[in-house]
Amino acid sequence: MTTITLMKCPVCGAGNLKKIFDAADHFSSGEMFPIYDCDHCGFRFTNHFPSEDTIGRYYDSPNYISHSDSNEGLVNRLYHHFRKRMLRKKVSLVASYVPEKDSPIRLLDIGCGTGYFLQAAKERGWIVSGIEKDEKARENAAIRSGLPVHDENNLWEIKNSSYNVVTLWHVLEHLEKLNETIQKIKEIITPEGIVVLALPNCRSYDARFYKKWWAAYDIPRHLWHFSPGPLEKLLDKHGLKVIQKVCMPLDAFYISLLSEKYKGSNFFIRYGRAFGIGTIGFLCSLGNIEQSSSIIYIAKIKENKSKPDNGNL
Repeated sequence: MTTITLMKCPVCGAGNLKKIFDAADHFSSGEMFPIYDCDHCGFRFTNHFPSEDTIGRYYDSPNYISHSDSNEGLVNRLYHHFRKRMLRKKVSLVASYVPEKDSPIRLLDIGCGTGYFLQAAKERGWIVSGIEKDEKARENAAIRSGLPVHDENNLWEIKNSSYNVVTLWHVLEHLEKLNETIQKIKEIITPEGIVVLALPNCRSYDARFYKKWWAAYDIPRHLWHFSPGPLEKLLDKHGLKVIQKVCMPLDAFYISLLSEKYKGSNFFIRYGRAFGIGTIGFLCSLGNIEQSSSIIYIAKIKENKSKPDNGNL
């Protein structure tokens, strides 16, 4: 297996990297991978990870929900239940930043999975297309939405200023070509367009509580472990500016349940403690969004004026 070893921080380029701990792939292989921090900018990432052409086997499971739509187990059923509610809110959030009255919104969803968001955006009347690496998920997305869904190579062929909106719902953390992808996204949005990034927050309350057991590390599928400061530095480097951060309160409960499962907690402890940690995390995020388990970042090209604000989704 070919692995990638980073000697410099992908965000700031500094070489003073420090291993924080080893974390296990609890979902698939049971293998251990090292988690590193950059001492200069604070960016956290998986190191010695499988290369793009070999990492596919770590996704190859019928239980990988974003590709398979698995309904097995209570956690997955809860995921499906809350996803329906969140889809409507995601579409409304995007609509609040892009005027719909002048012309239909042109939206690209990168990492569209099995196409639920594509379908919801299409029902809004937008012109929508998707990109998805996994072949089976891509086929399911095209069938569900009736929309064009391309493989990952299509991104690099898109012309500049093609889309008003580019969305990545828990996708950027998976992409090996981190800087190249951000730069390309900046090029393909219109001057007044927006980029929407939903990302786990490795500095959240639940991440600090569960430490190496935190399910949102999800190594080696998650290569990058974002928090607000380093993420804003990364976007700034490519000419983008965060104009709003939005809390995703339900993620703390879902991630806490998975974390308890990975720790091997019994049924009563698993659900009781996960509910407690999720509740505390949610309450903390009300006072400080940087405590939120996951955060949605709305970004624009830096030259554009924008309205800074914080909110809850």
